[in-house]
Amino acid sequence: MNEKWFALSVKETESKLKTNAATGLSRKVARSRALRSNSRIFYTKTKKPYRMLIDILSDFALILLLITAASSIIFDEGHSPVMVLVLSVISIIVSFLYYYRSQRTMESMNTLFRPTAKVIRGGKLYRIDIDSLVVGDVILLERGDVVGCDARIVTSDSLSVMMRVDLNKYELLEKNAECALNDNENNPKNMKNVLHAGSVIETGSARAIAVATGRYTYIGARTGGISEPYNDNVPAELKKLRGYCSKINMFSMICILPFCMMSLLFGHLADGDLTLSTAFLTALAITVSAMSQLVCTHFKFFFVYRIKKLLYSDASVAIRTTGAFDGLVDMRYLFLLDGASLTDGILHFDRAFTAEGEIRNYNTVTATGKELFEYALMYRNSDSRMLTVGTREPDRFSKGLDEFLSLYNLDSASVNIRRPISSYVVGNSKGDSDKVFFSEEGVGKILSVSHTSSIISKCSCVNVGGQIKPLNSTGIDKIKHAWNRYVTKGKKVLIFTVTGRDDGESRCFIGMIALREETNAETIKSLEFIKRLNVKPISFVSNAAVPAIPVEAQVGDVAYKEDFLREGVPLTYKFGEISTYYGFDEEDIRTLIDFAHSKGESVGVIGFSDYAPSVIQKSNVFISCSDISFNKNKKFYEELKTLEVAGTGASKSCVQTVKSEADVLIQRPSAVGGGLISLANAITQSIIACRNLSAFFRYLIGAWLSRICIAALPMMLGYHTLDARHLLLFGFILDFFVLHMFAADETNLPSKFKADNYRIKTLKETVASNIGFIISVVISSLSAIIVPKLVGLIEPFGRFECMIEYSFIATVWIHIAMLYYVRYGVTLKTSKILKNKYFMGIFIGAVVFSVLVIWENGIGAWFGFRRIPIQYLAMSVVHTLIFILCVSIFKLTEKKDTARY
Repeated sequence: MNEKWFALSVKETESKLKTNAATGLSRKVARSRALRSNSRIFYTKTKKPYRMLIDILSDFALILLLITAASSIIFDEGHSPVMVLVLSVISIIVSFLYYYRSQRTMESMNTLFRPTAKVIRGGKLYRIDIDSLVVGDVILLERGDVVGCDARIVTSDSLSVMMRVDLNKYELLEKNAECALNDNENNPKNMKNVLHAGSVIETGSARAIAVATGRYTYIGARTGGISEPYNDNVPAELKKLRGYCSKINMFSMICILPFCMMSLLFGHLADGDLTLSTAFLTALAITVSAMSQLVCTHFKFFFVYRIKKLLYSDASVAIRTTGAFDGLVDMRYLFLLDGASLTDGILHFDRAFTAEGEIRNYNTVTATGKELFEYALMYRNSDSRMLTVGTREPDRFSKGLDEFLSLYNLDSASVNIRRPISSYVVGNSKGDSDKVFFSEEGVGKILSVSHTSSIISKCSCVNVGGQIKPLNSTGIDKIKHAWNRYVTKGKKVLIFTVTGRDDGESRCFIGMIALREETNAETIKSLEFIKRLNVKPISFVSNAAVPAIPVEAQVGDVAYKEDFLREGVPLTYKFGEISTYYGFDEEDIRTLIDFAHSKGESVGVIGFSDYAPSVIQKSNVFISCSDISFNKNKKFYEELKTLEVAGTGASKSCVQTVKSEADVLIQRPSAVGGGLISLANAITQSIIACRNLSAFFRYLIGAWLSRICIAALPMMLGYHTLDARHLLLFGFILDFFVLHMFAADETNLPSKFKADNYRIKTLKETVASNIGFIISVVISSLSAIIVPKLVGLIEPFGRFECMIEYSFIATVWIHIAMLYYVRYGVTLKTSKILKNKYFMGIFIGAVVFSVLVIWENGIGAWFGFRRIPIQYLAMSVVHTLIFILCVSIFKLTEKKDTARY
């Protein structure tokens, strides 16, 4: 730090940085400073391009193919090796660009899980990316926030922080805005009026002025920045598929030399013209084009596509890594740790009660009622200033109080003047009340808003008609009776009392407001949909820390911990049947998770606060919330992340330290979605990704077998039809577009389904469950070799001399037929085909390319093609018909395929 900010007063700090502790920098000044600042303190380690290239080239068969093709060119063996080399290099370049883009997309997702900063600019509050902080920014901090700069504290309230002393170590320190320090202090830990970048607010709240950002901070100067390691865990389905591809590749590699020797031997006996170079290149191309490492690098697209689709939807969902799909697909129980996750604290005003009696239909306003309204407005305003972001229900009473106050047409501005709030104490889940300090005629008072009736017994006086009168035991009993009447109806009750700042025992009862809590219809629909996805929602209501929610009305049975203890049964009794647990603490919830894991079942946890951190660690997938907005148009970040000031709308963010641990981020419920609606969509998209990948795997098996039959079998007889050029066209181009078709498939899940039906089975199970499809591929492929030879003996076809061209066209049609079968089955679905732009694109593209290479000599020469007689061109469709006939016959004998979509 260049300046000794700890030794300067707040006014001196404001003067040096040309800022204002109340209104902050103007937006114009903040922009100009942003252009000159180096405020990057958090960064994600990115994968180097050369490592991506190594991943692509890690397939030994591909390297061997490149070397062999290059060697053949040196020995001048014609167009074939040149075309092989060109196709291979083009495919590597395309794959690299594709891999690079997908990798950078996933790495950029980490920014959505990073901390943000609340700053005041031009007197307004914004939520900005933490890297957008500039020197002079006024920041607001509360429990759970991560400090993104070094900052001089302006005001603080019971502030303590976990200071980051290096990349791996924290120390708990007390902080105070008013402490005096020696000018010669050089130990950052002793600078109690300064916050350092990377620290986490442990307790309390603060307002501070940023004095250093990025590498100029204490931690930035020592470490160069805080690294956020990017670890994109590979989904289980992708691991299985890569494993099977490796086995197939290994088998192919082992067979290459014997295959080449046998092809040359039989070719010599049959007077064929097959060369070792042709046989070797073709054998390698079969291996590479089928399921090589090059193809495997593309498989991640199935998951990256879904992640981008969810992020750019109206109710955005952010998924940190592709590995999070495992947790979403496997999830069988969804533990709701925070009540706000279900209802979002949506409260509706019902009616108000005062010491003079019940106000019915809002027809009259007494002096006591007016006093109560003023206090209610004061509470509403103080709740706004607390800037809650998830440690409790956001804006829990604002809507009800707004409705309550608006019905009386009170002058809110005059109420604010008469009841100015001088300071506040942040409410917490452990306390009995939320306290607001205010001053009246120079006398400090505390307004308490309680949720329990015990505070009524402490009241010694009551506000009646605007006058303070004694309150006897009979009056207390009447107030408690009224409180019980509302509580038994399931309504929330706020009790307003006032005490002096120095007298915490003597309270004056002001009145109470009864509120009704409801769950909106969309949330109920989302719960039902999640249950159809074979996920059981279970909510936990702790008497100490988590707000009560009426979830049992929607999802079934409830259970109380005291009942388990009284009956002497384990807490896991009837687990899976119970929908709401009352009184369960962190250890109890861990017990249930362990029990679910012992049965081989996965548990997802959704939470917005830092309640039960060990439960979060044990979950298979952790879901939290955030205001998911991102820089789409490269404008200043603070314009894109304008914060809804708490009190004017529901807070959209969770505790920052909780957000950084999440696997999935959803937004708070809103008009366009969010909450459980978005979560249900994320689960659905995860299942669809696995389903589409499984379907593509089935297609790949058929394609691999078809190419072996049409390319390898003729070589065993001494001549060749398809060679390396043609196989690479199928493997690198056709399969690439087919992959995109399956990855982008949006077909909805049926109303009744099992996620396991959409999983990739073992190689043996996959073959067994698709035996009819595989046999049909083999029969139709063999017919593409045998039929033209037989037909060539018959007039008017004449002697057959277009084997390469014919085999190529026939293989194209067989591939199109396999693609249709895997996607649609055996039933013709013309309307769906015409609407599928990917299928139509592949179909038209294959036809156009086939025509070009056969009828245009300049192009065809590079692929060894000549013109094909029209009668043979028409006959090439026969093998597709044979495939359709075979799969139809097998389909009649098979059981209904439940995995078809």
